Amino acid sequence: MTIRQLREIPPKTALVTALIVGLAAGGVTAIRYALNEFNSAAPQPAAAALPAPTPTATADVAASATAEPTAAAASVVDAETPVPTPAAVQIADHTPAPSADHLPLGDSTLELTDGVYLRAGPGTEYAILGSEPTGYIAPVTGQSADGQWYQIAYGTRNRVWVSALWSSLRANAADIPIVEAPATPISEASATPATTATMAADPTATSAALTTASSSSISGKTFSVETQFVPGITEPRFLVGDPFYVNMRIANSSSSDVSFGAWGVHTNLYPNFLYVFNGDRAADKIGANTEYSWRDSVSILNAGVHHLQMGICLDDAANCLASKAPGTNWFILSEAIPVTISESRLSPVTPDGSPITGTYFSAEKICTSGSACAASYAVNESIWVNLKIHNPGGSDQKFGAWGVYANPHIFRFFNGDGDADKVAAGTEYVWRDHIEISAAGTYDLRMVICLGTSTDCGTTTPPAANWYYLSDTIPITVN
Repeated sequence: MTIRQLREIPPKTALVTALIVGLAAGGVTAIRYALNEFNSAAPQPAAAALPAPTPTATADVAASATAEPTAAAASVVDAETPVPTPAAVQIADHTPAPSADHLPLGDSTLELTDGVYLRAGPGTEYAILGSEPTGYIAPVTGQSADGQWYQIAYGTRNRVWVSALWSSLRANAADIPIVEAPATPISEASATPATTATMAADPTATSAALTTASSSSISGKTFSVETQFVPGITEPRFLVGDPFYVNMRIANSSSSDVSFGAWGVHTNLYPNFLYVFNGDRAADKIGANTEYSWRDSVSILNAGVHHLQMGICLDDAANCLASKAPGTNWFILSEAIPVTISESRLSPVTPDGSPITGTYFSAEKICTSGSACAASYAVNESIWVNLKIHNPGGSDQKFGAWGVYANPHIFRFFNGDGDADKVAAGTEYVWRDHIEISAAGTYDLRMVICLGTSTDCGTTTPPAANWYYLSDTIPITVN
């Protein structure tokens, strides 16, 4: 079986803007027109052979006794890890559409009180574009002149209308702008709220995730999220808007090419689908008897626990953008990976007597669908950690050691009392490094600092004098 890897292209900002403006002016017809313009404008890259990539885990600077921490202003950047493949990799004849823009949830939202149809305009005479069940929450972007219909942001780029009779508004109606209805509605005879929708897969009982369903030819091979565990939260966590990486692999087991209109990550909360690819050009296809792998970053602007699953839509781009899973031609290709999206950073930790504050601490873990997503590692496995400290004072602060404590193990990333081992006044320092634990068991990881001399800090461990805990604990298991 041939293994292929897709290649990214820069976003076409002007055409995405045209799509959004066109939608406000002309509804679904404008979406189709803008998408056709977008697709026809995409260049077609030529195939070229590449060596097989191998996964790497790279610290920004190798830790040593004399290593100098990097100030946050220097912008520490981790090397991107390519997707591992078991054979030679070729660039597929594929020109992905840009990732869609995601809208913040904001203060003006509504919750559906019944299953309802999503329409192209404010009235039952407009076309039905889809449906949503009771409890669905979406940002409100406008209302009709008579206040009987609300316009909502749907998916990532679309605007659709729902009846106010079946909506619980979480905003002051007077603050919602009046949006002019499309001039020429498409006739559609139905005024009854929907109770069911055509589905490729039914939601689970909790509606936290969708059941998996492959097409006759396309199946999911692997799906993983490069996560971080932080103190106080048992699930992986990211901040609102922070990018994080997903790894996706799909297979076409048929003897024919299969085109698709969307491929990416489904979530049970808004925005419901994170588009990594959205287009129906000839390039947006999966070759016969071929596996495709892709690693890309996504971000979510809606706080909450998101259950992430790999999904694909085997239709043209316009239909895929105007609908979402579970629906006709949508397929969920993986089990869910729960991820917490938080609106606020962790509270800084400033121990009594310490002039240094801990501002961030996390342990990295690649979570794969189909298995429990937990901070669990193998004996001697590299556990990558992220540390941030801040000196709010007006003078530089030296230290003798800075690192991670996992009782009884101490991992000192910096051991010295020279000029290099200090936190400059008013500066936040960032460090990423790895630890290995040689004995199985359960451990509580904590970020620590020692403000004594390098000699004293090199021969003692917390809670001895001059040692300070700069974070709460991250419980991990070593098997």
